[in-house]
Amino acid sequence: MIRFACAYLKSQWKLVLTLVVIIGLSIALPVTSFRVVARYRAELESRSMSPPLLVGARGDRFDLVLRSQFFVGELQQSLTYREYGRLRDDAELVAVPLHLVYSAGQGMWPIVGTNSIYFNTQALDLAAGQLFAEIGTCVVGADVAEKLNGTTIIKSDLQSPFGFGEMLPYDLQVVGVLEKTSTPDDRAIFVSLETAWLLDGYGHVHEEGDSGTAVSRRSLLHGVEDAHTPLQSQTKLDRTNKHLIHFHGEQLDYRISSVAVWPKTKEASALLRVYYQDDRTLQVIVPQHEFEKLMEHVVRVKDVLDLVFAILLAISTVMVVVSTVQSVQLRNRHLETMHYLGCSRSKVRILLLSELSIVTAMAMLACVFFVFLLDAAAPSLLTIL
Repeated sequence: MIRFACAYLKSQWKLVLTLVVIIGLSIALPVTSFRVVARYRAELESRSMSPPLLVGARGDRFDLVLRSQFFVGELQQSLTYREYGRLRDDAELVAVPLHLVYSAGQGMWPIVGTNSIYFNTQALDLAAGQLFAEIGTCVVGADVAEKLNGTTIIKSDLQSPFGFGEMLPYDLQVVGVLEKTSTPDDRAIFVSLETAWLLDGYGHVHEEGDSGTAVSRRSLLHGVEDAHTPLQSQTKLDRTNKHLIHFHGEQLDYRISSVAVWPKTKEASALLRVYYQDDRTLQVIVPQHEFEKLMEHVVRVKDVLDLVFAILLAISTVMVVVSTVQSVQLRNRHLETMHYLGCSRSKVRILLLSELSIVTAMAMLACVFFVFLLDAAAPSLLTIL
């Protein structure tokens, strides 16, 4: 019977292929939707709890979370290093500054200015090399290291979302590679705050005697005493010119994007939120709460998709039933002939059941293939994560 069933299905391969694709996709789409949403929900929730609090300039709360934890989007406002110093001096808090302005690789890799505490709080281990110890050095995530393929120099992008356009890109020396964590840290480049401020233009390298020109009105150093723009600023840092690096202005006034905070106690967390409650320029947010609001919208969208998938499945079921009934009716004379030739009606039913079972098995294999294909394509489609 299996041979007869396979022979018939082979002769009707166009109809069989159509049924297999329809059934496979009808099941694969809702399965993939459930898997992708569940996986990204788990990743979002995991990332949103580390750090548990963020301090930043008042503005869009979700933009602050996206930039500070996923390194995507832009922040229109910044705060000063002085605010981080206040948080750092609180014994009940573990505070980490984040400078999130620049990128490399034509925007593919965000440059994160921070300190060594970040790696401890996020449980990031080195796979090779060491942490940045000197200005101009960097540590890269696993995905960045894979793309670099052994290259030890990364050039920062020639752009600044804050409008400080006169600064040339710097060559950053890779001194360490992080182990893969399957988080946004894999796609980031980490530098010291001093290096980030060098990119800002607070500091620069030039030969002695090059007093340059007055800074532009758009410059972060506009109005700072003795600040200037060198005529020939050095952007390739090495041991021969690092001693020439100097900064202008008060370091406490240098900008950072946000501060990640890990309170040691619940009381410290509550006190910190109360402290910034009435502040008109700064805010403290709980990333987990912001993502819960986001997931509410995601769940609503998923409910709509589930309804669409249910309608699609119902339509597919009707199509399969109609196609099967029509196929049996068209073969009615052939089936009657088989009965007259001595084939019992039970064997005829077994033949039809065998054909249906083969088509179902092929549809399930197609469903697995479609789920694997869609699941693999999901990360590139959802590039914000």
